[in-house]
Amino acid sequence: MDDVHVYSAALTQDQVREDAAPAAAAIAASDAAAATLTVSGPVTSDLALPTRGVGGSTLTWASSDPSVIGADGSVRRPAPGSADATVTLTPTATFAGSTATGTARSVSVAADTEADATTRLRTALVVPPTVASGTALPTIAGYTVSWSADAAGLSGGRLVNDTTTDRALALTATVKVGATTLTKTFRTTILSATTAKTVVSYTRTPTGENKANQDAIARSLHLAVGSSVADAAPLSGNAGILFADGVFVGTDKADARALTSPSLFTFADGTVGVIATRILQSGASDGTGTASALVFKATDATATDFTELGLIDLGTTGGVVSPRAVYDTDQKRYLVSWTDSAGAAKYTTVTDLARTELRTQAFWPKDGGRRSVVVTDGNRGAVLAGSPATVPAPDLSGFGGRVADALPGSALTVSASVAEALIETFGRTVNTASSVAPQTIDQGDTSTLAGVKATLSYADGSTGSLGVDWNPQQLADLAAKGPGTYDLSGTVRQRQYSEPFAYNRADPTIYRYERNGKTQYLFTATDDTNNNNVASQHLPIRVADSIDQLSDDNGGRTREVDLLNRTTRMDRTAEGKVIAGCYWAPEIHEIGGKLSILFAPCFNPTNDQSNQDGAWFTVQAHIMQLRDGGDPANPADWTAPRAVVKSDGSALSRTGTGRNISLDMSYFESGGTAYYAWSQRYVDNGASDPATWIAKVDPANPTRVIGEPTPIIVPSLTFEDRLAEGAFAIQRDGKITLVYSSSAVSPKYIVGGAWAKEGSDLTDIASWTKYDAPLLQSVPMPDGVVDYRTYEQGPGHGAVTQDEDGNDLYVYHTWGNGVGGDGRDTRLTRIHYAADGRPVFDLTPTEEVAPANRTVTAKVTVTSPLTVTATASTRCVSGKVVLTTVVKNDSRSSIDVTTATAYGSKTVTGVAPGTSATTATTTRAASIPAGSVATTSTATIDGKVVTAQKNADYSARSCR
Repeated sequence: MDDVHVYSAALTQDQVREDAAPAAAAIAASDAAAATLTVSGPVTSDLALPTRGVGGSTLTWASSDPSVIGADGSVRRPAPGSADATVTLTPTATFAGSTATGTARSVSVAADTEADATTRLRTALVVPPTVASGTALPTIAGYTVSWSADAAGLSGGRLVNDTTTDRALALTATVKVGATTLTKTFRTTILSATTAKTVVSYTRTPTGENKANQDAIARSLHLAVGSSVADAAPLSGNAGILFADGVFVGTDKADARALTSPSLFTFADGTVGVIATRILQSGASDGTGTASALVFKATDATATDFTELGLIDLGTTGGVVSPRAVYDTDQKRYLVSWTDSAGAAKYTTVTDLARTELRTQAFWPKDGGRRSVVVTDGNRGAVLAGSPATVPAPDLSGFGGRVADALPGSALTVSASVAEALIETFGRTVNTASSVAPQTIDQGDTSTLAGVKATLSYADGSTGSLGVDWNPQQLADLAAKGPGTYDLSGTVRQRQYSEPFAYNRADPTIYRYERNGKTQYLFTATDDTNNNNVASQHLPIRVADSIDQLSDDNGGRTREVDLLNRTTRMDRTAEGKVIAGCYWAPEIHEIGGKLSILFAPCFNPTNDQSNQDGAWFTVQAHIMQLRDGGDPANPADWTAPRAVVKSDGSALSRTGTGRNISLDMSYFESGGTAYYAWSQRYVDNGASDPATWIAKVDPANPTRVIGEPTPIIVPSLTFEDRLAEGAFAIQRDGKITLVYSSSAVSPKYIVGGAWAKEGSDLTDIASWTKYDAPLLQSVPMPDGVVDYRTYEQGPGHGAVTQDEDGNDLYVYHTWGNGVGGDGRDTRLTRIHYAADGRPVFDLTPTEEVAPANRTVTAKVTVTSPLTVTATASTRCVSGKVVLTTVVKNDSRSSIDVTTATAYGSKTVTGVAPGTSATTATTTRAASIPAGSVATTSTATIDGKVVTAQKNADYSARSCR
């Protein structure tokens, strides 16, 4: 400490500046004098100019010839054949408003050589493999680039395509470098001006959880699609669609990572890639941005799913800001460019950005503890100064002002098919048509029409189905109709449920319970009154004949029965421990033919005989089962809860980690094998992140798992925010999807998904693939609004059930502060399944069925339940034609038969099953033309008169 000043009053800002001025001036002068450059001989590349003095001053540099050496240290060598240049660089130090100028330094810059210039231009000049119509071709300062093409599409230095189909061509650049001629030929496709689309990549500035734009969401890849940057519309509700994997800092403990400045490019195989700088979730540097960029590759041509290939070391230590990549079809390699921390442009070559290897990374949960990185050895070239000479980047300046909080990264021209796939996957799913297949019913019996469903078509190519409420008058009229085909109209049935469905009920389950020919619905959940679920008193259940009756609005709360209650009954487990709270996440399943509830109670950590002061870190998964023939609403018919343990009888836990908790247990069967999936973490020596674990189980012995449990969903993606719990299985079309919940129990709660193929090893984490983006997330609130009833926030921890029509419902909770108290509330939504099988949980009623498609009409054919056959023949009697008709009754009921001809009608009654009625009609004519006999068979079945009409043809006959 050199100097101390003491004052009797606080100084103003001007006074502080005045008082500090002498010291600031001295520091600035010292730093300016000390500013040096380390240069040996004539320079041929950019200079690393110091930007900070030893005393803390900011250093800037003035160049006597900015065309040769810029103020940022960038170097442009004199043209080949020219003399070397000498440039004077003068440092200026600034500290606390004081400035000082240092000693000027002279730097010699070597003139370019033809060989150096040719090599540099061969590297830097590149045209992307796919471009938009109207794209201007690259120019190079100081050189003339001549362009030619082997097909139409080159016009006035631009690539144009006004046709309706994409145009591929070979584009050749010729550059004269002194006596040397450089040529490069690029294989480029000019997309049709009428069909091409633009995809903008961006992140967002975080604006908080109520905006559904907290840092875990904001700092991820966002995409917008349009015909140009000017009209590109955000996908996924302006939320992220691709998130970075974190870094593990301990067993089951991740440190989240995020993205900044994501840029899109095209891989050599035509798939879309993403290159970005990896950062901390907070937005600060994670250290990798000093030298590396993070690379993702689309799994197929649709660009709707990506694989994180890993970091690539770009061979620099000066920082990697706003990395870009472009594939050079001439050199068959990638050009990766960026600016360093000082703003200097850099680039290098990479032979194959998709060439990866697995390297050991501590605590990495997959691939045997090895994580993917992009290979550098033998794959990456030297770092070069300057920028690539490529096509101009689209102007993104207006995008950030138009799209809320957007930080645009890049724009890429894509084909219509890629744009459509992105919109279908990440846009809103919209109903486009509805129809009902033709129906056939027995005369007088319309009962089968009650189960008929309308087929719904959607813009993404998916389909769904919902029941139909038929016009009651038309239905009554149809019941009285005879055989024939008729139109029947109705309205697509969209059952709506109370919102919220149940207040202060979290982690909900509704189970469709069928026994003795009767269907009932069972509802249970965690009591989350006042967000104090640890102190919950009970395990509630509601039983009703319909889903509606379970809701609070329809008397569900009055139906609620306590199967367990620690206050009134001193609940005790089968092991003799007294429950002291929690009763978390009860799920109802049928296991081994027995109705079962899986849930997690907690206990007093110091006295397991106390029913008070339960602690969250003591929760353990338990099971209780209904006795054979028991009533689900009768507490006495349920067994005492018993802990679910490992095969050796020890608590569910990761070996060697001390005390673990287990909760959110679920059950499913696949390929004849039963499984438990649950959330687990260790809580001693620094708690781990909750992950989803799995183990096989014998349904006949459901309190012990089979084999060693393994984790299959470990939270690593940014949006997961170090939590993966509440998994529930959806099984469709050979795929199992575990729908799970992530982030904090708060408005940030969010739903993710991981899927595996039926028949794969479901206990192997490698069998499971996470969806890149959340499946359900918060609805943003408008500025100044906090309304958790209208704007669903913090959705998650749900289960799937089937409604009365057999449609899948997702039963879940949302954040409920100020809605029905301060606790999470139960809600219901119908599930739609996208064309790729992904569950969609957030269709609005008008998206599910467009208003114009709600009325449907079916063609209904009414057939007689009678089975009869009719034949006709002719014969001559006394020179006259006699017409004989035989009607055979193959029905189960007796019938009356009427035969009608042009020559008269006859009736036969009481024709028994298996017999025939024969009528003979004398025509009184010597000859008759060909004709037909109309037969009508009538019977009374179940009090209803039914008919069957058959025609029997006969040939012309003459008896002359």
